[in-house]
Amino acid sequence: MKRYFKRIEVGASEKRVGRIDLRAVAENASGVVTVTDLMLQDGAQLTGHLPATREMLRRLRENNQPSAPKHFNAVIRGRKTVIIPNRGAYWSVVLGTPVVTTALDITAQARTGVPAGMRYSHFYRTRQFVYTSALAAGDTLEFLASERRVAHNDIPTRDYVGSYHQCAAGNARFNVELMAEGATTRPQPSVGLLFEIQEWELAGGGRRL
Repeated sequence: MKRYFKRIEVGASEKRVGRIDLRAVAENASGVVTVTDLMLQDGAQLTGHLPATREMLRRLRENNQPSAPKHFNAVIRGRKTVIIPNRGAYWSVVLGTPVVTTALDITAQARTGVPAGMRYSHFYRTRQFVYTSALAAGDTLEFLASERRVAHNDIPTRDYVGSYHQCAAGNARFNVELMAEGATTRPQPSVGLLFEIQEWELAGGGRRL
């Protein structure tokens, strides 16, 4: 069985296709030829059964230019809730732009020791991610959804349970907990956090779905 892909370009974009004639020709062959599962797919990318993601999404436009990745910083102790805006800069995004969910990357640098690891979760404590190893002062923990990467001091690790995090459109809320079971000193453990997102909006192909 063979699968064939063909791109058909319409000369004038303002004209609509009303009819397509397809003819299958077999030469210098014997047997039975069957043509089945003919599918027409909108868009310029040949992907088979699914729309191409490059036609579904594009980087959010701010002042008519693609937005750069956004970075947000925080220093926390104990357990805190943080808010990450996924909506573009105020006044520079056209009202009503369909902003979509994006990957959330979190890098934590321990300012003190964190005896029992860290826990991240979405606002209602769903989609929990738990790193189960201790962090020493100065250690870095990367939790990067965009790269599907978890690393302790730049060394990939599997000492965790849970899922990567996504940042919904609007003002998304996340919980960060520094687990201090077994700690013998006070105050509570402290880390510096760096959050990074790339904001996206629906492109033409996404709006047609």
